[in-house]
Amino acid sequence: MRPGGLVALLTLALSACAPPTEVAAPAPAPLARTLALGPDSAGFDQVVRRELVFPADHGAHPRFRIEWWYLTARLQDASGRRFGAQFALFRFALRPESDATRDDWQGAQVYMVHAALSDLDGGDFHHVERFARGAAGLAGIEMNPYRGWLGDCSAQSAQRDDLFPLTLDCGGDDFRYRLQLTAAGPRVLHGEAGYSSKSDLPGAASYYYAYPFITARGEIALGGQTHAVSGTAWYDHEWTSSLLGPNQVGWDWFALRLSDGSALMLFHIRDASGAVVSSRGSLIEASGAVRTFADGTISAEPTRTWTSPTTGVRYPLGWRLRSAALDLELDLDAVLDQQELDTTVRYWEGAIDARGRRGDQAVTAEGYLELTGYGE
Repeated sequence: MRPGGLVALLTLALSACAPPTEVAAPAPAPLARTLALGPDSAGFDQVVRRELVFPADHGAHPRFRIEWWYLTARLQDASGRRFGAQFALFRFALRPESDATRDDWQGAQVYMVHAALSDLDGGDFHHVERFARGAAGLAGIEMNPYRGWLGDCSAQSAQRDDLFPLTLDCGGDDFRYRLQLTAAGPRVLHGEAGYSSKSDLPGAASYYYAYPFITARGEIALGGQTHAVSGTAWYDHEWTSSLLGPNQVGWDWFALRLSDGSALMLFHIRDASGAVVSSRGSLIEASGAVRTFADGTISAEPTRTWTSPTTGVRYPLGWRLRSAALDLELDLDAVLDQQELDTTVRYWEGAIDARGRRGDQAVTAEGYLELTGYGE
């Protein structure tokens, strides 16, 4: 699950007659505004049950309204200094079409990149947001091999027939990361073979797959210093034309790698009252076996909140996860509170640590938490 909700505003941003070299960021808008269900008057494709096909589905799907390629990484340098890195490339379709990238200015695809770096031991958080039209080489998705880029930020595959190895290079004015990423485990198709239902509402679904087990190695440039780093990463790719119901405002998304070699993905969708109306997820064993679960399998209760001094939004950063069905208990918390992205769609995304038990074995975990729709 990832933030969206910019299509209508981006339409206005691109309505000028002269082709812009870069798209100005629109004003903030509620997340649910353009993810709501309902009649699809623009004719976007809808998510139906089908077999995902690779490597083709690593690429773009411009007949769908929204798509995102996402990576989060937990890293450290030789001295043990810890970092978190986030990269997100979003594609927004102003209308359905066949091409994700065009040479001329007639295309309807708009791209947005979010890049963030958490200096977990230094206590600093850095992030950047940029927009560009999928035209004239400014931004886009190419295949054979895969490349996704916006400006000087890019994710580039080394092979024509596979996503990995993948080189990630992105940053802002005051930070940059360059990472070499290698798959260290299987590709996971969430939901029903990649058809990920978000709730019981008709049409509330996406195509969704992930690589939870990735090794990462590279460099971080920060504060005039370069840190050689290594660690683990998690890669997501998801696309859809509608997700949320008319009274649904956001989600809580957890991605954790456990010390026993397994991984957990869990998301909750909330309504305007703050109540959880839908819960879905996957438990991935070290062997690659996937157990898909839905409502009632895991309870997630907030244990601590933090109020952003920048926006005044209060986020639940401590959580208690409990599941009798999975024989799992985890208490998790943010490693650094200030990991809020005050961007066009405001959300909190940051590094988390956890400890607890799975069965009769004590476990620890690390990963990322995403919180959207708060303060709306």
